[in-house]
Amino acid sequence: MEWFALKHALLSHLPVATGLLLPWALLASQRAGRGIRPWWTVCRYLGWVGLLGLLAALVSGLGAGRLYGLIPAGRTLPRMVVGTGPEAILFRHALSAAAAALFAVPALWAMNRARKDHESLGVLALLLGLIWSAALLATGYSGYTQAHPERPVPILPAQAKAAEVPPPPVDPEVQAPLRALDYGALEAIHAEPVKSMAHGGRWIRAWANPTAASAYRAGRTLPPGSLVVLSSLEDRWSRPGIEAGPLYALEMKGEAPSLTFYWPQVPLDRRRETGGEARAYWRGQDAHLDACRACHADGMAAPAQRSKWRVPKKVAVPAK
Repeated sequence: MEWFALKHALLSHLPVATGLLLPWALLASQRAGRGIRPWWTVCRYLGWVGLLGLLAALVSGLGAGRLYGLIPAGRTLPRMVVGTGPEAILFRHALSAAAAALFAVPALWAMNRARKDHESLGVLALLLGLIWSAALLATGYSGYTQAHPERPVPILPAQAKAAEVPPPPVDPEVQAPLRALDYGALEAIHAEPVKSMAHGGRWIRAWANPTAASAYRAGRTLPPGSLVVLSSLEDRWSRPGIEAGPLYALEMKGEAPSLTFYWPQVPLDRRRETGGEARAYWRGQDAHLDACRACHADGMAAPAQRSKWRVPKKVAVPAK
């Protein structure tokens, strides 16, 4: 039924074609005299083909309306709406289709009445056939209007000037800290990981851009434009483990530092640190960063406060 409903636009072409061709055959069949019988056949053929096409279009149209949620369950017509909107066009489309189905029966009866070979098809058949054709064409036109909405109104010069105002810039890091994730392109401050108790007891490495590298090493105030990123690994038996920890970033966008905390996938046993969040992305003035701002109010921590706990070296066992 779904396949049949999706073919509604294709099936509706047959009754529309009947509405276009039938009036010409009906007019030609009004001449009385010899040789008029073939025009009866044309009218009757178009009438039956139009009826079959109309029935197929009606059934598929009802199915399409239910499929797209345009016709509520238990109804055969959409709700009545007056105006020029899409719902009003849909109601007129369904109403004209119902009128076409109503006039199909008397029009076919009038075209199939018994006639003598020299008689015309009759004014009654012409009148009912024209009304039926008009209903078919009205149905097709409203369906076309619904499928092809009118083009938008052209923009006036005054509106065009207003449209030239550029939209506000979109923050490229709204979903993830892109520059911090590219920390591998920065200069490595630590040759190997160091354990930082201030950062959850994780093993960290610091990365800095050229603006921040020398100032970071010397313990000076970071200049504007500085970017420092800490990548981290979870501790495993007092050594760097294989599980990646969160990413910490500090950027000097002015006098005060801007902090970022990004943990794309928080392990289940560590989610107490993020308030139960499975993914943590905090930046700017997020309340989760209050403790971080307290330590980094002036930028980077002083060199004396930095961790110097490095990976323990294995003691070489002399060979016997």
